[in-house]
Amino acid sequence: MTIEVRTDAGSYRFACRSYTEYKRAVTLLQKEEGTIRWLRDTLRPGDTFCDIGANVGLYSVFSGNLVGETGHILSFEPHAANALSLMQNMALNGLSSRAKVISAALGDRNGFFDFNIIEATAGSAMSQLDRTLDGHERPFVPVLREFKAAFTLDHLVAEGIVPTPDVIKVDVDGNELLVMAGMRNVLGSAKRPRSVQVEVSPHYAEDLDALMDGLGYRAQKRHRTDIGLRKLARGADPVLIAHNAIYAPAAA
Repeated sequence: MTIEVRTDAGSYRFACRSYTEYKRAVTLLQKEEGTIRWLRDTLRPGDTFCDIGANVGLYSVFSGNLVGETGHILSFEPHAANALSLMQNMALNGLSSRAKVISAALGDRNGFFDFNIIEATAGSAMSQLDRTLDGHERPFVPVLREFKAAFTLDHLVAEGIVPTPDVIKVDVDGNELLVMAGMRNVLGSAKRPRSVQVEVSPHYAEDLDALMDGLGYRAQKRHRTDIGLRKLARGADPVLIAHNAIYAPAAA
């Protein structure tokens, strides 16, 4: 089935082969309102947007109209079923010519590692590279395992494989700190990204702020997902709930 989501900025189409994909598509504007607002406020025509942990491509597709025909989208998604849906969704929205879908993992080193799949269904999350602890640090038994290529963003940019992004979004189910460590050179370059949104897990929040501070970035805004807001409403400790942080160069 194909779902069309209409907004004041345009309409977006998503191929849904599972209930998980359907639920992601129909909640595009509600699941992470802060992310949608950040993309609208930040992306400009001609930008290169890097979506790390793109899943089935909700935000990659949403960014298409914002970067325009002269812009580029780099979508990283190591989960094979998600990557297939991601490619289909980019094609459905006429974005294939300005997008690169990269079915590889990003981290703090280059190599091949076991990619432990927690669920094979398209739209699923929490699969892990080189470990069997999910994003909440809980152990799991993989249903499938793939020997997956992984790279640092620094390596891909230095080799000319991808351009330096203008805007980066990172949501990789607890491995964000490793991904950020693998882009130190990009973040410290003369043409460094002007805005970076990272999902922040409680177990490394202070380390992430320290890393970004050392690279000359400061957290400008923080916002919670719909799930996080519902946890807060039920009385959960705010410190223990993941959130999204938006970083920009301190001079900005």
